[in-house]
Amino acid sequence: MIPGLGFDVLGEVRAYRDGTKLPRLGAPQQQSTLLVLLLLAGHAVSMSQLVRALWGEEPPAAAVRSIRTHIWRLRGLLGSDGAPARELISVGDGYRLDIDASAVDANRAESALKKAARLRLAGQPDAAGDTLDEALQLWRGDPLAGVPGPFVERQRDRLSELRLTMVEEHLELDLARGRHQMTILRLRELADAYPLRERLHGLLMRALYAAGRQADALAVFSAARTLLVEEYGLEPGPQLTELHQRILQGDLRLAADTETVPPAPAGPACLVPAQLPPDLPDFTGREAEVDELCELLTRSPGSAPPVVSLTGMSGMGKSALAVHVAHRVRDAYPDGQLFCGLRGTGDRPARSGEVLAGFLSALGVDAVPAGAAARCRMFRSLLDGRKMLLVLDDARDADQVRDLLPGSPSCAVVVTHRARLAGLPLSRQLGLRSFTPHESLELLGRTLGRQRIDREPGEASLLAGACGGLPLAVRILGSRLAARPDWPLAAMGERLGDERRTVAELQVGGLAVGSALEPGYRRLPPVQARALRLLATGTGERITVSAAAAVLHSDRFEAEAVLEALVDAALLEPSTPGSYTMHPLVRCFARHHARAEAAAKLRTAPAVSPASRRAGFVVTRPE
Repeated sequence: MIPGLGFDVLGEVRAYRDGTKLPRLGAPQQQSTLLVLLLLAGHAVSMSQLVRALWGEEPPAAAVRSIRTHIWRLRGLLGSDGAPARELISVGDGYRLDIDASAVDANRAESALKKAARLRLAGQPDAAGDTLDEALQLWRGDPLAGVPGPFVERQRDRLSELRLTMVEEHLELDLARGRHQMTILRLRELADAYPLRERLHGLLMRALYAAGRQADALAVFSAARTLLVEEYGLEPGPQLTELHQRILQGDLRLAADTETVPPAPAGPACLVPAQLPPDLPDFTGREAEVDELCELLTRSPGSAPPVVSLTGMSGMGKSALAVHVAHRVRDAYPDGQLFCGLRGTGDRPARSGEVLAGFLSALGVDAVPAGAAARCRMFRSLLDGRKMLLVLDDARDADQVRDLLPGSPSCAVVVTHRARLAGLPLSRQLGLRSFTPHESLELLGRTLGRQRIDREPGEASLLAGACGGLPLAVRILGSRLAARPDWPLAAMGERLGDERRTVAELQVGGLAVGSALEPGYRRLPPVQARALRLLATGTGERITVSAAAAVLHSDRFEAEAVLEALVDAALLEPSTPGSYTMHPLVRCFARHHARAEAAAKLRTAPAVSPASRRAGFVVTRPE
């Protein structure tokens, strides 16, 4: 008996409590509400997300009231001994379902697919086949049967794709075990049903060739190519084309390959890494950037892999945007997604050699070669011809990234970093700007809850404005206020209004605006750090080169060089030619350090006699 809540979604939706099936889960729309929380288990789902998941962009007027009613009923249906379900909890204006991933049959099926890949790589095809057999038995019909809503439709497509991938894996294992005749009929049915899946055509060609039917195998390729060219203007991919050539040449090794455990068609290793962190459930804004990046990452491959870089000051949401876009386009990269935090802003940035070792292990390589150069060569060889997406987060410089770039144009890379990267073959370098007031207020509402925003709209706008459009600051502010439901928004506004404590107030848990800005400031040379403090205290919102030269007591050329260096460090933003801006929170941060520097000098200054002070012999110079 499995303790706690469990769910089956690979067919009609069913729920269990301590192994006992629960009564029907209510109307279809109520089940849809449950499924959004269930398939995002462990993550908070805001009310606006739930509304969009159930009704799309045109919800009814009573959408929120309906969802709250569904939640109230679900708590009762999923509860135990008359008590409401403790696993279904409120978070802000939304909800979260706290259950283990293995409590859902779909998650167990995904885990089985990964386990089967590991067993196959280890040379255990029978065990891998048994694992897939057990997983395929979890399906009881169409997944999420009878449940409506845009979110559920997308999940239904995803789970159907999962099952088809498992069937393909199972058939390939059958070929590896010499079961050619048994698989031909099944492969013909599937290739007819899914004519655009080149892997199925390739498996059928291999099965026919191994069965001594070379002409039939070539006919399969001819039919598949005709369909692709006439209907879509595309030639078959490199794997199918290579297989066709080997059959034409009568490659005897091809027939022998089906008697062993062959590599996956995508490359030498058959593991499919899925390393992306979870997407933010309340991701907000950046619509234009998301559309542009998705279009760039899903267009037809060119001669080089697309490499996209996202730049901006700390807390601007570069990592969140990279992960969000990666999830949006992951279906275009079926051979896997690799992710690595490069720790570029920390004291110990990751070395490319250690990153490559991790990637090679994720791709199923047991004997990782020594030396970064050898690892780079193996990595690029493994990715050749595969459709894989790499997300390299928080890069320090171009040298750290260069050896991590694949050579195959079918792959793609998204890099995030504060300073601009020079010397890399970038397809697009996108600098992120601050949120608009509308975007800031929308994120605050999703984090804090729309009800409190609607009760004090004026104060909410002032709070969002105090964050200067920095997404990290808005998120921190919303989280702090969500934990203080009885506070009026004006109380937090007063605390942020005192510049000496503004940055200190913007921290919660492990998130802090000051901590995000500190590493970049500490890496500045002393001359640039001093310049930042002087500019923060001695200039206005718009900083011209001539104004900076006056404050820094330097000529225009020296001042402009310092300003450009601070732009490269993502602590200033270029405006018009000869003009720059400093984010208000960077200004508060730099002024805090200016005050700290002045206080430290006072503490370490030699004692001065009262007589000297009265005589005016003490001279101070501001920092």
